[in-house]
Amino acid sequence: MTIEVYLFIALGVLVITWSLASLFKKSPDQTKTILILICSIVLVSIFYLMTYQSVSNYQEAKNEEESQRDKVLEALVQYVEANPSDAQAVKVIAEYNLELGNYDGAYKYYQQAYLANASNDISIIIGLIESTLLSRPEVLIYDLNDLVNQALAIDPVDQRALWFGGLIARANGDQALARTRWLKLLEDSELSVDMRQAINEQLSLIN
Repeated sequence: MTIEVYLFIALGVLVITWSLASLFKKSPDQTKTILILICSIVLVSIFYLMTYQSVSNYQEAKNEEESQRDKVLEALVQYVEANPSDAQAVKVIAEYNLELGNYDGAYKYYQQAYLANASNDISIIIGLIESTLLSRPEVLIYDLNDLVNQALAIDPVDQRALWFGGLIARANGDQALARTRWLKLLEDSELSVDMRQAINEQLSLIN
């Protein structure tokens, strides 16, 4: 419903309430009790009607949005099947899958984008690292630390490259490298408070 409809309903409720209040003053106690009960039922019914319609409209809008996104994704997949070397189009599909939590799909498309002569695109490299860590494929055709080094060669202070680089170094048993990368990341004045806390927690585990 629109805001105008809500205002109209609210105005109607006020008018009804004012009318009933005037009637209460002229009515005996038993009649007042009945009128209060009726008024309560009406107000509660209106409230639930408004809530139900609001939720229904939200769900319809959400379903419509998801339907449109699915159509766009389907069109992109068809395009990529015909143009597998278009790394940017493949990256869009990978990002979409990562956003949805489909990590296997994200890994598949990030890997395709990376292999499509786009190894200089840091967003693809970082996306491939993240989706690899999340999907945990059984066989890797590349070394994750090499990917981190590629990303840091492009941008030595990239937040995600330093964060994932620290995690990978620690997983490989290289505590010194993990510490170096995380301390470098802490030098970033734009680093969020939550990220700083996460890094400090990791550093406390290797100190």
